[in-house]
Formats: sequence, C-alpha cells, structure tokens
Amino acid sequence: MKKLLIITVALLIILTGCKTVIEDPDVDLPDIIEKDPEIKGVNISPEKVLAGSGEKVEFKVEAILEGEKTIDITSDMKFSSDTEKISFENNKALVGEDAITGEEHVVIAEYIGAEEVDIDLYATIEVFNSLEDTIDENGVITNPEAYDMVVNKERNLSSQYVPQDLVKLEVETCLPNPEINQLRKAASDAITKMFKTADEEEGLNLVARSGYRSYATQDSLYHGIVNKYGQDYADKYSAYPGQSEHQTGLALDITAASVNYQLEDVFGETEEGIWTKENAHRFGFIIRYPEGKEDITGYLYEPWHLRYVGENLATKIFRQDTTLEEYFMNKE
Repeated sequence: MKKLLIITVALLIILTGCKTVIEDPDVDLPDIIEKDPEIKGVNISPEKVLAGSGEKVEFKVEAILEGEKTIDITSDMKFSSDTEKISFENNKALVGEDAITGEEHVVIAEYIGAEEVDIDLYATIEVFNSLEDTIDENGVITNPEAYDMVVNKERNLSSQYVPQDLVKLEVETCLPNPEINQLRKAASDAITKMFKTADEEEGLNLVARSGYRSYATQDSLYHGIVNKYGQDYADKYSAYPGQSEHQTGLALDITAASVNYQLEDVFGETEEGIWTKENAHRFGFIIRYPEGKEDITGYLYEPWHLRYVGENLATKIFRQDTTLEEYFMNKE
C-alpha cells in the first residue's frame, strides 16, 4: 500500500470581468476571455490524494463554464508551498523525505496567466507514511531516522543502527551511565522544554532515568533477564534487542521523587504522572504504552515511557486517545 498524503483544499476565488460560453473544448483561457465568457468557478483535482514522503502529487486546475463544461488552466497556475518540505516542479508536488506523519503544510496555486483574473487556491497537506512502505522483507525498519518511525515486536531496528545526532541530556538525571543520558537532538530539546514547563506551571520536578540504549546494551539487558527470570518473563517485561524504542534515541523513561526515582505504575497516579499524561503532547511526546492497550502495543502499561514523534502527530494521538500503532492502522 502506498504511503499516504491527505490533501484538503480550500478555495478563495475572485474572478473579475468574466462572462461565459464555450464551443471549442480545446480553446485556452485567454481565448475564452476574449470571447467574453462567464466562468462559474475553478476546481482543483485531486482534492484528496494518498501519498507520502518521497512521492509526487500532480495537480490539475480547471475553470468551470456554463453547461458544466471545463477547460484546463493548470499551465496558467504557479504552485508553491509555505514549507521547504514540499517542493514543486510545475504542477507536481514532491513531498520531502523528511516530512513526518501528522504534519500539515499549505500549498498555494496562484493564477499567473495574461488575463485580469485573480485566482488563489489554498491546499492543506497532511503527511502520512504507511507502515508497509517502511519495512523490508526481513521485518527491518527502513526509515530509522524518521521521527514517525514505528518499532515494536514485529518491526525491528538493525543491529547496526545508531542515531547520528545523539546529545547529552540537559535535564536532571538519576543514573550515572553516560549512554542512557542521551537522546537525539530534537527529543532532547523537547524534553528540556517540557521539564522546565512542568516546573514553571505546577512546580513539578521531573527527572530523566533512561534514554538511549544501544543494540548491545539492550541485548545484554534482555538476556540478563532471561537468565535470571526465564524467557516468558523477559518477553513480558523487556524488549528483545532490535525491538526497543530506546535504540531510536527518541524514547525516554522519566521518574520523580514521589516514586523514589523508580519506574512504577503508580507514577501514573502522581501529580507528575498526571501532568505528563495531559501535557506531553505539547512538546511532541506520547505515552507510548498506555493502560489497557497491551494487546495492541505488545507491552504492559508504562506511564513513565515517553516517545518523541513531533508535536503534530503527538497532538493527534493524544486527542484521539489512541496508540501509535492504532493511528497508523486507522489510516491504512
């Protein structure tokens, strides 16, 4: 299934000095204007199209005439966008490889023909990257650098994958291991803002416990649990190497003094946990493993486990009260 791009079009059309009749379907807009036509309106198509990052979308603009006849005026339109993530070659939009699921961008189609006709078309582009297009035949994720990538028990990161933009956390941490006190730059900046806001708004002191973990670290952790408690226990409470969100550098376990800086379910009932659940999306984070969704996410409830996906996607997931998996499945 192709990646998705949902385009919702809103039109602002101002037509001056126009009246309408057409007999020759091949005549262009200037010729019709010279014949004093009466143009009823302008349509852009497709109004909704399914595509995604790295794909092209071709627009067509038509003038609507009497008798429901139309003429193609696409060549008289200039297409542009309000973001560098959408570029144009004539009427073909190219969605950038860095476009993230949930983002919405404006596309503008402006009439630049010779006649005194003022036509402005505004399109809103919502990006969606299908899960089926971001995994190979071996179940390995092909877009590990994307903020909207999904890793779980069915979607693996390569054992060689290491994020290239890891930085040291600037927030309070409670464990000395330097590896786990790292996140990718965007996630680190976001968590700094979130912790600062929690303090400023409610006087809450959130603490980072565990961020990035390499494949090797997760392998050691997982097999240590297997050796101590058995395979079934390990699969229930830990991620198999390559299936841990911590390897992405986008996941962070947080805690607080109210739970003695541990990772406990009761964190979700504390002031810190409640504030986090209600506000994390403002900074691009989701509660990755919410309560009651174990059959979907594959993991038990973890109110402390945050995953950075960007503000747009995080807000949509929060408002829909859903999981990352469900958001993608509902769009497929």
